[in-house]
Amino acid sequence: MDLSRNFLRLRTAIPLFAVIMAVALLYAPSIITLWKKWVLWDQDLAHALPTLALMLILLSRRSFSTSNAKVAKTLGYWLQLAALFGCSLLWYLFESLSIGLPAYFLIIVILCLLISTSLSPQTLRATIPYLGMIAFTIPIWSELTNVLVELSSSMVGYAVRLSNLTALLDGNSIFLPSGTIYIADGCSGLRYLTVALLMGYILILINHYRLTSALITLAVAVLLGLIANWVRIYLLVLIGYHTEMQSSLMRDHETFGWIIFAGILLPSIYFSPVSKQIASSIEIPRHPSLLPLLPLLIGPLLLQFTPSPSANQQPLSLNHLNAYTSHNQGLVGANLLVNISNREKRLVTIDQHIVQIDLFTQIPKDKREEIVPYIGRVIDSAIWTIEKRHQLESSAEKSVDVEIYKRIGNSARILVTTEYIVGKYHTTSYLQAKLLQIIAKATGNSYFGLLIIQTNCADDCSAELLALPPILDTVNQLQEN
Repeated sequence: MDLSRNFLRLRTAIPLFAVIMAVALLYAPSIITLWKKWVLWDQDLAHALPTLALMLILLSRRSFSTSNAKVAKTLGYWLQLAALFGCSLLWYLFESLSIGLPAYFLIIVILCLLISTSLSPQTLRATIPYLGMIAFTIPIWSELTNVLVELSSSMVGYAVRLSNLTALLDGNSIFLPSGTIYIADGCSGLRYLTVALLMGYILILINHYRLTSALITLAVAVLLGLIANWVRIYLLVLIGYHTEMQSSLMRDHETFGWIIFAGILLPSIYFSPVSKQIASSIEIPRHPSLLPLLPLLIGPLLLQFTPSPSANQQPLSLNHLNAYTSHNQGLVGANLLVNISNREKRLVTIDQHIVQIDLFTQIPKDKREEIVPYIGRVIDSAIWTIEKRHQLESSAEKSVDVEIYKRIGNSARILVTTEYIVGKYHTTSYLQAKLLQIIAKATGNSYFGLLIIQTNCADDCSAELLALPPILDTVNQLQEN
């Protein structure tokens, strides 16, 4: 009897799952790109596939009812169709220009609009909390890594000072008598934070919490996810201190971290309040509207007939600096963490300053590849910690961001400038570089360059800051003539 009831319930929900499947198939280029990120199982998206599976399971367990009402062709309906058309065109624009993140969010908006126009706004209101789980599968969480690392360093450092341990805190490093513990990106706690948030969100869905209870649940989930990581790092410091870094946990603490996380989160889930509120059934129209399929198809059709871009020649080069080549190997520069294979490097003397210049270049191999690749940390923060930031004006009236790094454990300093070149455009902001690739690709200038200039500081870098503008003017002749 229960089996037949479940079958009838799921058969009623077929139009809803058909809408979800239609969007997944038609907008497959973005889904395929996301799939490649999901199956990497890295720290910010390791939970993506189980999250999607759980979303479908929770949605399928809701009660459904059939409605005989037809989709009303009101002004709001036509406005939603126009919005669906616009979002489909925007998705085509971002996908054709290989701008992934906005395209992923647009798919969520398109799915919501399609449910509202093909089924009903009531159906959308009942299902949108479940669709919110898709946000946990989009690669935006890694943007929190640097903030979380700094927060973890501050909190763990504070706990270490309170413990009266013999330890030196410098940047993200904790120097113990028997070794050093470095709080790297993998220690950010991003996995614990996202999983804790996800568990809190699932609690909200299962218990049908109201807005106030839902916000409190999410706030508690964030706090518990952060605390779990801070406790993990602090315990590792204590273990390293008392075992003289000989414990096996100092080399492999993955399981140790999840045990601590479970010990903090599971009791919180067990004692979380259970709501007695019963969710109403999701109404599914007996005759869904097929008209929204027309604007839904616009973006995928345009993308299908968009030709692949012609291959560009890389116009960026440091050959003009050959006349300034220095044979003095006295510069102690930072190791660069840029994962781009095409690299030119010069050690030059300009205005009596020894300068190391690195140019990383890349051209997309096909229309699905972004012009600007993912670039995380440029300077190895295990060795160097940022001390100051400055903004200078070069003689060409161009604003330049300058960073001064101090070597962890001693007083050595380096001055570093970073510049992104996207087509014919220059910027010091990675976010702006991501946006500029839209213009660069549209104008046929599909090439990228990352220019990094660094020099040692004699003292507090004041002399190097004064000498920097003419050095930049000399180096920035690298664009094509």
